[in-house]
Amino acid sequence: MCYSLKCRLLLIAIFVVMGLTSNVYAAERSGATPSKPAKSLTGTWHGTEGTITFRANGTIDYDGKRYYYAVTNGGLIQLNRKGTNRAIPYHLSGGKLTLTVNGKSQIYTRR
Repeated sequence: MCYSLKCRLLLIAIFVVMGLTSNVYAAERSGATPSKPAKSLTGTWHGTEGTITFRANGTIDYDGKRYYYAVTNGGLIQLNRKGTNRAIPYHLSGGKLTLTVNGKSQIYTRR
């Protein structure tokens, strides 16, 4: 076991670095990099699966939970919440937002 102050600080530093790098794992996996929240997604979207609200401050209400989100240049919406990361492929065209969740397309529109 590691009880010295130097050892404890080293462990804390390792955990901090691991936490910072885990937030971009999904984007790295796809070769995409996270960017700022997309203005084109901002607002409330309605679909058969429910509603999704994207806010300009980088938060989203999705699947009954609030997440932080970033959009990647590879067509992914990356969600982060309390150490949980989730990447959802999306396509925006003709006023419709299509998300692919668990291999199924979900279509949303703004009203």
